[in-house]
Formats: sequence, C-alpha cells, structure tokens
Amino acid sequence: MDSGHILRVTPPEPYPSESAWVPDRRTAARTTMSALSASADVFETFFDAASVGLALADLSTRYVRVNARYADLVGKPPEDLIGLPFSGQLHPDDRAGADNRASVLLAGGASSMQSEQRYLCPDGSLRWVLHGVTIVPDKHGTPAWFAVSAQDITERRQAEDDLRRLTDRLAEQAVRDPLTGLANRLLFEDRLRAVLARGRRTGERTGVLYLDLDGFKAINDEHGHQMGDLVLQTVALRLRAAMRPSDTVARLGGDEFVVLVEGATESALHVLAGRLRAGVAEPMPIQSLDVNVGVSVGVALSAGPDEQPAALLARADRSMYDVKRSGQAS
Repeated sequence: MDSGHILRVTPPEPYPSESAWVPDRRTAARTTMSALSASADVFETFFDAASVGLALADLSTRYVRVNARYADLVGKPPEDLIGLPFSGQLHPDDRAGADNRASVLLAGGASSMQSEQRYLCPDGSLRWVLHGVTIVPDKHGTPAWFAVSAQDITERRQAEDDLRRLTDRLAEQAVRDPLTGLANRLLFEDRLRAVLARGRRTGERTGVLYLDLDGFKAINDEHGHQMGDLVLQTVALRLRAAMRPSDTVARLGGDEFVVLVEGATESALHVLAGRLRAGVAEPMPIQSLDVNVGVSVGVALSAGPDEQPAALLARADRSMYDVKRSGQAS
C-alpha cells in the first residue's frame, strides 16, 4: 500500500436509540386505537365473539349490554339480563361483596377489582367465575360505566374443593383409629402434651385412665375377628358417650383404650373409672348374641408442673396392670 494514501472509512449511521423509537411507537399505537375505536364493526366482533363473558353496566350496576358468553355463564338469554343489577345474578352469599366492590370503585378507591364468585343459574346450579369489574370513565375522567368480565373457573374450583376434601380426609385418617373412629396414639399424645402445658399455667391437674378389656381374646377365639371388631366398636361408642366433649378417648391398639381427663381430681377419676367399667360390662347385643366383656381401668393424675406426658401415661398403664393382676376394681 502506498504510504502516501490514507484509507478513510465512513462509519455507518447509528441505530436510533430505544427512547427515539418511543414517540413514533406511541403515535402509531394512538393512530391504530383511534382507527379501531372508530370502527363499530371491530368492536362488535370483539365484544360478541370474545371467549370470556363481557358486559357493560351503568353506574347503578344495571346491565345495558352483555355478550352471548356472559349470558351463557349466567344461564339467561341476553335480553333477559338488560336492566338487571349484576350483583343480582350472584349467589346470595356473594351479593354484598359485589355491591361493596362497586361502591369502592365509584368512590375512587380502585379502578378495577377481581373476585371469585358464584352465579346462581335459573336451574339452581352454581357456576364459579372469576368476576372482574372496571370503571370506564368519560372523556372528562368521570366514571361513566362499569365494564364487567366473567371467566368460568368452575372446574378449577371443583378440583380445588376435591383436593381440599381429600387432604382433610387424609389428615383425619392420620390421627384417627380406622376401626373405631377414636383418636389414635399420635393424636392422644399431642393433646396430652397440650393439656399438661396449659395446666402449668392454670394450675389444673390432668388425669389419664388406661383401659384394657377382660375376656376379649376369648371372644376373638370363639367368634372370630369380625365379632371382635364389633365389640371394639361398641366399647368405643360407650366410652365416648360417658365422657365430656372436652375429654379425649383414644384407642392405642388391640383392646387397649385410654382417656384424657382435663381439670381432674383423684376422687373424680375413680368415680369415672367405675362408671366406665360398669358401662363396658353391660351385655352387648351383637349378631343375635349377648356378648360380655369386662375392663380393667388404671388411674393416674399429674403430679405437678413438671409432669411429663410419657411418665403420666406409663403410671396409668402400671396402675391398670395392678388392677388386672389383683382382679379388683380401680
């Protein structure tokens, strides 16, 4: 290359910055929106063909127009909705909330609000919708209309309800004896810990009765396990009927039961033990037979604020075995 000549390269024009595009983009958007708003055909097509329910209501919340999808969600022909308040189509329990939200919007507390509500259809069925209400202002910025939308979420809500019921059932099964429906050991021990902790604050004492059936093995051997299960279920019913709602009756397994008594005294526990023993000993008419079982009942009362759940339960267990060995009432 001849050193006497200098190669000159002209730099390309720089791309316009993002900020430089914004005015043009905004202008184009405004032009497009103006064209669309001036076209009644575009609005009519959008409103009528929308896959969600759309409605327009005046400031008294009465419909002035609804599309076919909205009418389908409510379960009424479009013409039957005109002039009706939109809250009037909701389940009675949801109407007050809808009216309150409309008041908030009119007061300027928000420009739009969403909620999950139920439409009460003429046939009595319920349909869950995601219900949206937006204030539409006039050219001066003053509220002029309510724009209402509704999306069907019935299947989603049904799935959520099914899952909630399943979860509740599984949680209940985790702490309940499947044969008798009584509390199981896990639930009993949780409640015992809670009652003892409360007793440390209040000074109340806690009682535990430990029960073991007498003669139950003979029933199983002679009549089979199905009869044994029926006996256990009958015993559970009798124990629960004899206790206060605040007390806890649990089945620990086999033919062993335990009762948690809040606010107990030594004398009251022994009276209760006698009542339970007498109740269980009553003949049980099961499958055309009068079945008889006895029960040995051990009694333990919390000794003070430092009482531990396992120690209290163990004392009641030992007391029950002392009763069983002696053959005497507790």
